[in-house]
Amino acid sequence: MTCSPRARPTIASPRLQALYAYWNKQRGGRRMPSRADFDPIDIPRLLPNLILMDVEPGTGRLKVRVAGTTVVEMYGSDYTGRYLDEIEFGDRRAAVLHDYTTCLETRQPYVSEHSFWTDREITYRIERVILPLSDDGETVSHLVSGLEFDTTG
Repeated sequence: MTCSPRARPTIASPRLQALYAYWNKQRGGRRMPSRADFDPIDIPRLLPNLILMDVEPGTGRLKVRVAGTTVVEMYGSDYTGRYLDEIEFGDRRAAVLHDYTTCLETRQPYVSEHSFWTDREITYRIERVILPLSDDGETVSHLVSGLEFDTTG
């Protein structure tokens, strides 16, 4: 679900609610905060569940700059340094790419939930909040994504 930064999105996870609140505070009256405004030191308890991506100028391709330890553990792989469109997400690949592309194109927060199956035969639900960052105030230069994993079935 794409949501206007002016309207608070429906987010179930308290951790992801905190991420959105931090993003919104850093945004101030602007469309989106800059990467410089988004300081991981301010949100240490959220870091294990975050992914920071660079948006490649000219192509719009998304490259994983860093993935938190919980994200790496749950996916079973560290995608740091890889392009999102080169990562295998199985039958959820199209949905994952859609979510990130929608946030990039609309320049607005995006919230989604998906089921995910790993190669270790673990099934879990993911709640994802994707938030745009901009170095110039208009063009999305980075995406930060928070993921909450529910393995209770």
